[in-house]
Amino acid sequence: MSTSTAEADTENTDDVNEIEASQAVIDESSEPQERWIHRLSRRWRPIAVVCVLLASASSAAALYFGVYRVDHGNAGASTTVIDAASDGSVALLSYAPDSLDRDFADARSRLTGDFLAYYSEFADKFVAPAAKQKDIRATASVVRAAPIAVQSDTAEVLVYLNQATTSRDNPEPAQAASAVKVGLTKVDGNWLISSFTPI
Repeated sequence: MSTSTAEADTENTDDVNEIEASQAVIDESSEPQERWIHRLSRRWRPIAVVCVLLASASSAAALYFGVYRVDHGNAGASTTVIDAASDGSVALLSYAPDSLDRDFADARSRLTGDFLAYYSEFADKFVAPAAKQKDIRATASVVRAAPIAVQSDTAEVLVYLNQATTSRDNPEPAQAASAVKVGLTKVDGNWLISSFTPI
């Protein structure tokens, strides 16, 4: 073997060793990255499950605070206006000659605005004289009631009523069924009847 061939073999061996050494450095530096990727690929399912659970929890919280609590508040307001419309309707349509002043006072306490003025005049001019003269007694009861619209300070409720009326001439109760659209207005935190429209 000649000297030049020995030198070439030595140079080739040095080159190969250098390449192998650099490859080992690359392998060592990429080993942590590959291990991390390998770990991540093994654990992607639990990570995905956690992400889905977090997204679900966020959605549930958004629905609760954005929709459910608002609906719950509306449901509470609806119940309040239904009660106010029902109780007010019964008070308006129920009276007896021996308790007219008390009955009218109770009805007036549930009214507001122009309708209060109209009812007061109508009750004093027409209902009271007829009730006293003919001994008319009227008793109303609510069959069913449902909100039509509920706003922060106004509402409309549809009320179905039965009314039984007796008089000196007709002691047997005369039954009448009616439906009324009751308008309400919130005054000092109380729902009062502002309109009463038979339909």
